[in-house]
Amino acid sequence: MALKDLFEETPIIKILDHLIDHKGFDYTKTEIAKHAGIGWSTLNRHWDKLERWDFVKATRTIGRATLYTLNEDNPIVQKLLKFDMEAASYMAERIAQEEIVKEEMQKVKRKAGETA
Repeated sequence: MALKDLFEETPIIKILDHLIDHKGFDYTKTEIAKHAGIGWSTLNRHWDKLERWDFVKATRTIGRATLYTLNEDNPIVQKLLKFDMEAASYMAERIAQEEIVKEEMQKVKRKAGETA
């Protein structure tokens, strides 16, 4: 999720974001395209790059369909996973802090209204 928020929704980011959010699961290319919110032809245009960088790996074949997963053994993917986790934590902390500030401001406004 953090990748899309920070780097916008390019096809590769959408694919990686889906695979990161669902690491440990395997999907067909059709399922990856659907869950990433891109067309199958768009996925195919970018798939070679993901394979060339070893970001994805085939896990098994069911009938004529090959299933793929995020290649968590790849050191770059490991760093992306760490980045995604840290970015999500950072944003969660920021949002929580903003909510605390909003609540404090509302308390101050209520007190000001009570004394008026």
